Amino acid sequence: MTLEDGLNLIENYKKALQKFLDTLPEQSVQLGSEMVKTLTMNSKNEIANLDAIEKALKKPAKYESGLSE
Repeated sequence: MTLEDGLNLIENYKKALQKFLDTLPEQSVQLGSEMVKTLTMNSKNEIANLDAIEKALKKPAKYESGLSE
């Protein structure tokens, strides 16, 4: 998998999480408000984690590890 492939996967996952967040309020009757709050918080944390991973992957390497593939 290339870096670009990985970044595309991250972007698609973030979009799916955002779509889930957008539709979550509609599920409050079935799930209950506490569950909606928990799922919302977890999803937002996951998006923040993905943003951090994406930023780290886009950052140029400052050193070479010396390991070759």
